[in-house]
Amino acid sequence: MKSLWSQLINTFEVNTRGSRRKMLRIANHHYSRLQAMQADPIIADMLLIFEPAILLYRSMFSTLDSGEGTSLGNTALWEKRLDEMEKIWFDDWQTMVRPVFGVKSPDFIAIFPRGKEPFQSVEYDLRMVAVDALYKKLLTYPALSDVAADVAAKIVLLNDARTTQTESFGANVFTASMIEDQRLVLADLLDDNLCDLKKKYRKNIKMVENFYDLTELRKSSNDNDSRFTSNGAVEPGMTAAVAVSSKLKLSANDSCIFVNKSNLAELQFFFSANASAADNPVHTNVLAMQSAQTNAAESGWTPGANFIIIKNMGTVTAEYELMVTEAVEG
Repeated sequence: MKSLWSQLINTFEVNTRGSRRKMLRIANHHYSRLQAMQADPIIADMLLIFEPAILLYRSMFSTLDSGEGTSLGNTALWEKRLDEMEKIWFDDWQTMVRPVFGVKSPDFIAIFPRGKEPFQSVEYDLRMVAVDALYKKLLTYPALSDVAADVAAKIVLLNDARTTQTESFGANVFTASMIEDQRLVLADLLDDNLCDLKKKYRKNIKMVENFYDLTELRKSSNDNDSRFTSNGAVEPGMTAAVAVSSKLKLSANDSCIFVNKSNLAELQFFFSANASAADNPVHTNVLAMQSAQTNAAESGWTPGANFIIIKNMGTVTAEYELMVTEAVEG
């Protein structure tokens, strides 16, 4: 089979496959150039069609960035609930059962036949099955009604966290699919405009290049380059510094998601040009088991501030997670 004549290939579609943010940057640049030249009636007609398409694309990205940030926080807190079940709740349940049934008694073994193992499964849903099975088993022992009630209360917490996490994930998948459809729409419009601009500037064809960011179009990139994530732990009263990837183009409006996975400690997040910085008057505080969504400027970012400092305001070691995503504005 013969390959398609290169002049018939839509270069905007081909070169943005797998990089929807690359399309965003190219479309933003084209949109700004059309705006600058809209006094020309032909350019104004192009802008009239292109503008609603790029604005819709931006809106979709804003929705996705917000949703992914929320999903990150929800997933982190859901995992934290599972950790609590494994490391705290399970031990409490065994402690509550022991006064009624000794550790080596047949009843104790029947209630916890495999010990903690089912509550440590790598599959989230199997852990939920394990705690649900424990609750149903406890219902057969009237003397352990208080333990059953505590397990039931914890199941509510787990189900709430799981439902929130899965709903936000599902919404993100739907939005991402819509963004891909709109990427194809923009690719066609960019190609249409290229044809019209070539006709308009046929006697001065070099002018056409002014309407497209050729450097961006030719550059190899993917969506991961526009997002930076990190996680770790900070000792009580101490700070940790995270260097943001140089692939990310930091700006004041970049979306920032900060997650505090600690049960007790409050965390403070802020940008700094110095990895050893201890304070910044502009920062984001995140309470225990909470997440915060903000922009870089509201967390102290200024040009050259390529480090994110995480400060532990509590008296116990605290785990954190963060995500920074490039702004969608042109």
